[in-house]
Amino acid sequence: MSNPVLVIGAGVAGMTAAVELADSGIKAILVERKETVGGNALDLYKAFPTDDCFYCFEGNRWRPGIRKCFYRSALIDQPNITLKMNSEIDEISGAPGQFKVKLTKGPEYIHPRKCTMCGLCLEKSKAFHLLSPQCQPQAVVFNPEKTDDGAKQAEEECPTKAINLNAQPVEETIQVSDIIIATGYHELQPINVDEYKYGKYPNIITQLELAKIIDPNSDSGGVLVRPSDGKPAKRVMMVQCVGSRDENYYPYCSKICCIFALKHASILTQERDDVRVSVVYMDIRTYERYERYYRRSRESGVEFLRGRVSLVQPREDDTLDITVYDSLLNKYLKFTVDLFVLSSALEPPEGMDKLIETLGIKSASGFVAAADPASEDEVVIGDHIYACGTALGPAEVPESVTQARAVVSKILQSRK
Repeated sequence: MSNPVLVIGAGVAGMTAAVELADSGIKAILVERKETVGGNALDLYKAFPTDDCFYCFEGNRWRPGIRKCFYRSALIDQPNITLKMNSEIDEISGAPGQFKVKLTKGPEYIHPRKCTMCGLCLEKSKAFHLLSPQCQPQAVVFNPEKTDDGAKQAEEECPTKAINLNAQPVEETIQVSDIIIATGYHELQPINVDEYKYGKYPNIITQLELAKIIDPNSDSGGVLVRPSDGKPAKRVMMVQCVGSRDENYYPYCSKICCIFALKHASILTQERDDVRVSVVYMDIRTYERYERYYRRSRESGVEFLRGRVSLVQPREDDTLDITVYDSLLNKYLKFTVDLFVLSSALEPPEGMDKLIETLGIKSASGFVAAADPASEDEVVIGDHIYACGTALGPAEVPESVTQARAVVSKILQSRK
């Protein structure tokens, strides 16, 4: 019997690859450093281009158009998938087709199969929390840094004995035939982009932080509020290409930032009362079907300003004065806003450079690159090594799903 396939990263691309492999009868080991699957999609609220819940992803190839929620994706119960959460890859050795992978699984403070999410531990201590109502595995998580008497009491009183505060990390070595890199992306925290003052004033946030605020599952219940005081925000300004297309940070275009911003601009102007939105841009890049986001946002009253932000100044009431140079009018304009939202670059996740070095594969701006850039096999990055989704660079969800399926197709062909 062939060795299983290792999938690194349980975001949309990694989950799709694992499910497709499992449905094809191939065992997959899905390794994720976080304690729930979904990756960045868990924090993105509505998905584009479908405008439905980002917790959903397309079903398998035999039922096109059918979408599944993460928590209904059968990752836990699928016998061909071994899910290793809270785990890190330590070392990869061996020959292609017979890789040996050493990994460390973090302490399992909460047994995912025993936890019924009854809520007792949440009432006893703030050390316990629920990552998401639709998290997968369906279990509460524990933060050991917040351990208190309430946590110990919860351990004693847990009706299913799912809590073990003395849990320790576990190391193991697995052997796999193929490796799929689906490590996703990280949103740049633009602390060092001085002109925007991110990190200095609480009402200057990123698009991902905005998505968390307007998500109905957020602390505000989806109400657009200012982080500084929780008061409703009525005036919003967004600025594009923060850290992208910039030789001082990342020279590449992050591809989906314009769509991300326009999606949020449309939500705020169409689904929230009396919210005004302005977007400062160099170029609006809405390719193919995404042009409708641009048209819809203009129709809903979003103001577009081609130019650059030249000055950000805080006011005593926590609002912000923003000075913009409008290159079309050739003049400076001044705005007072409640929220200043930065469309930050999408950068490689932490540890990607180490993984690239370990596997001896090529890099492109910090992401993984195809073994042969001139070929059409962009998902093949080495001998028995593949990549999909934003591990290859900024990509949208449908593109990530297509690449994941392409990887599975390559593996199936190699096993004939």
